[in-house]
Amino acid sequence: MKKTIIFILIILLILTGMLYLTYGREILSFLDEKKVYTMENVEITKIDTLEDFQFYNGGIVTYNNQKIEFFDYNNNKTWENENTVFSKQVFITDNYIFRCMENSIEVYDKNNQRFVISEITGDIVNVSRENGESYIIARNSTGQSLLYVMDDNNEIVVDNKIFKDIITGVSISDKSEGYSLITLNFENGIPINSLYFNLLDDVELWNTEIKNEILIKTQIVNNNVIVIGLDNIYYFNTNGRLMWKNNIYNKILDFEIDKDNQRIYMLYEQNNNNELMSYNFEGKVMDVQNSPADVNSLKIYNDKAFVYNDNIIYLLHSSKMDKIYEDTEGIISDFIVDNSSMYILSKDKLVKGQIK
Repeated sequence: MKKTIIFILIILLILTGMLYLTYGREILSFLDEKKVYTMENVEITKIDTLEDFQFYNGGIVTYNNQKIEFFDYNNNKTWENENTVFSKQVFITDNYIFRCMENSIEVYDKNNQRFVISEITGDIVNVSRENGESYIIARNSTGQSLLYVMDDNNEIVVDNKIFKDIITGVSISDKSEGYSLITLNFENGIPINSLYFNLLDDVELWNTEIKNEILIKTQIVNNNVIVIGLDNIYYFNTNGRLMWKNNIYNKILDFEIDKDNQRIYMLYEQNNNNELMSYNFEGKVMDVQNSPADVNSLKIYNDKAFVYNDNIIYLLHSSKMDKIYEDTEGIISDFIVDNSSMYILSKDKLVKGQIK
C-alpha cells in the first residue's frame, strides 16, 4: 500500500510539472495582468544630505568638494572622510568611491578604508566599474583620450593607453580579461565611431568602424559585443563579425541591457504614449508595451520594467501601467528595488516601502 501511495505521488508530481511547463507562463501572465501593483507600508526618513548624494553599498553616500559622508537607511552616519583636501570630482561605483584631486585618485570602500592613491595623467572625465574592474577615462593637454583599468585589488592593469579620439563608451568583459571601447571623431561633419575589443594585456583582438551615426553604449555579453547607437542596435560576435543590426525607428529616451535574462530594453518617444520595446540577443522583438507619455527614464529590476521622471514612477506589466509612487513636493533623485522592497531617494529624505 505504501509503495502504491508513493507511486501515485510521483505520478502527480510529474503531471504537475508537465502542466506547469506547458501552461505555467500563461497562468502567471494571466495573474500578473489582473494584478494592480502599489507601494505599501510607506515610511519617510529624513536624510542629512550635502550638495550631492546617491545610493551606495546598502546606504547613502553624500558629498561636496571637501567632505564625504556615509549614512545607513535610518540616517545614522557611519563615517566621514578625514582628508578634507579640495577634490575636483567624486565618482561613486558599486563598491568604491573615487575622489579625484589634481592628478590623483583616492579610492575608498564602504568602511572608509583608503586603498590607493593612483597617479593619473590628464583631466579625469569618467570613472566606472564593471565585473570587478574599474576603468578611468582621462584627457591630456593635447586632447587625446587616456584609458586606465584597475583590478579588484586596485592594481592598474591598463596604464595610460592613448586613443587619439574621444572615448564615448567602455565595457569590461565578464568572461575574459578584455574590454570593448568606442571612440568618436568627425570628418567633414560626419561622425565616425571606432569600436575596439582589446585584451587587458594590450592585445587588440579586433576593431571596426561605424559611420554616419553616434554610438552611445557598448556592452560585452559572453564575449559578444552589443552596441547601441542613435540609429541602430548592433551585435558582434567574439571575432568581431556583425551578426545582426536592428534599426531604431524613433527617438531613444533610455535603454537597459539585461544580461541575466538576455534582453535589450529600449524606451522610445511617441506622440500620445511612449513605447517600451524589448529584444532578445538574437535581435528578435520579444515585447512591445505602451508607456506614459510623461516619462523619460527606465530601470529593470527582477524582470519588471519601471519607467519614471523627476516626480512619478510607474511599473509596466502585461500591457498595464501602474503608478507606484508620486512626489508632488520634491524631485526624485534615484530609486532602487530589492526583491519587493523599494527605496526612493530625494533631497533630504528617503522613502521606503513594499511593492505589492
